[in-house]
Amino acid sequence: MQRALSLDQSPSLSLTLPLFANVPFFGLLAALLALYSGPELFNSRWHPATLALTHAWTLGIVGSAMFASLTHILAVACNVRIQVSSGRALVFWSLLSVGTLLLMTGFLSWQSWTYKLAGICLALALGGYLLTVMLALWHSRRDVFRGAKEIVAPIRLALLGLLLTVLTGLAMLVALASEQAVANLLNLHMMMGLAAWAGLLLLAMSFQLLPIFQITELYPAPLVRWLPWVVSALLIAQWALASLPGSWLPVRDLVTYLIFLSYGLWAVITWARLWQRKRPTAGASTLFWYSSLSSLLIAVLLNFWTHNPAASNTELAIGVLLIMGALGSVVCGMLYTIVPFLLWREAQKHVSMDTDNTEHTRALLRFIPKTANYIPASTARAHWALHSLSLALWTGASLGIESFTWIAAPALLLSFAILSWNLWTAWQRYRNSLHAIRAYQAEHHIAAKPHCPES
Repeated sequence: MQRALSLDQSPSLSLTLPLFANVPFFGLLAALLALYSGPELFNSRWHPATLALTHAWTLGIVGSAMFASLTHILAVACNVRIQVSSGRALVFWSLLSVGTLLLMTGFLSWQSWTYKLAGICLALALGGYLLTVMLALWHSRRDVFRGAKEIVAPIRLALLGLLLTVLTGLAMLVALASEQAVANLLNLHMMMGLAAWAGLLLLAMSFQLLPIFQITELYPAPLVRWLPWVVSALLIAQWALASLPGSWLPVRDLVTYLIFLSYGLWAVITWARLWQRKRPTAGASTLFWYSSLSSLLIAVLLNFWTHNPAASNTELAIGVLLIMGALGSVVCGMLYTIVPFLLWREAQKHVSMDTDNTEHTRALLRFIPKTANYIPASTARAHWALHSLSLALWTGASLGIESFTWIAAPALLLSFAILSWNLWTAWQRYRNSLHAIRAYQAEHHIAAKPHCPES
């Protein structure tokens, strides 16, 4: 496995920043909805507001970030570039965002027209995304970096998981739009969305990014090579067993346990590598990784209690731990790594590298903050603390701790408010650096560097 990234191949800011901006937007929206719904939100996973919140997380927060980050990881780690224009990227972002909002509205109002429009928007957005990425993988199959082939395999499996998630989700949306009985696809939809699409993509990214950004030892080669295939085989078995009669239920439960244990094994190994990392200080992204792994391990343990009659809300708590904890934590940590880098790289594009007058070049580069200075470490850590508190409150509320149900929503609102502030601060520093560069260029009669849109 290669231990380097070709950062100069990173996609343009305009292609991915709108998707990253969805994270605080849908996070604030989810928190406000939870605040409005009150404690009854935690009574059942079938509550309309719970369903709307779940999809705000899976599509608006986690989904948006994963769609954007996958284009980055393919370009910089695998030499697979997604060739799309800014216009097409804007259409995808619009369809995904509007489709998610319509789906949330549908769950809250149960109006069939909202399901129809949501289905159309999401089918176009996700279908187009899958087609574009799969074509890019096919066209670049001979150009993939030699050391990156181990992570291309789980990415392909994750995309297959996304395809199955979309198909099962659309089948249920069609039933809801036509006011017919919904087929029994919900468990498969959840399993494919969490364990196949999101889980396998998380594995692939960790194999490549943790050793680089957290300066850890490489993962064991057999784990990198076989774990994604083991998880995929178990998911296929789960899919095949879903249509069998109830007498096969113990086998289905056994396969589910094995899927959880597979991810638990990855979490333990990842935790050990993070603990022994060579990076001296634990930055915000490191802390978010710890929150993610802890959530996953608690979910693995809770899964053994799902059949206990006294643990009626365990499934809801597992959902909170997996979506908000395991995936949401990684997304938040990733934003503190990738957004400052994208802003720094975009600002550098506005500086002409004049080899005849390096004095001006050095002066212009001084206006660009270092990546570590776009978001103060103290406010990033404050966000991690609020996020962890919010996660604990939501898990406790899901397990029936009544006092937590009243303060879980305000805590989530505060968590996303500080994330929004941090990202806004980074954006303002980027804008200020551009203003300073333009002012210097005007003062010294230096021609501004023409902006070249990048696909």
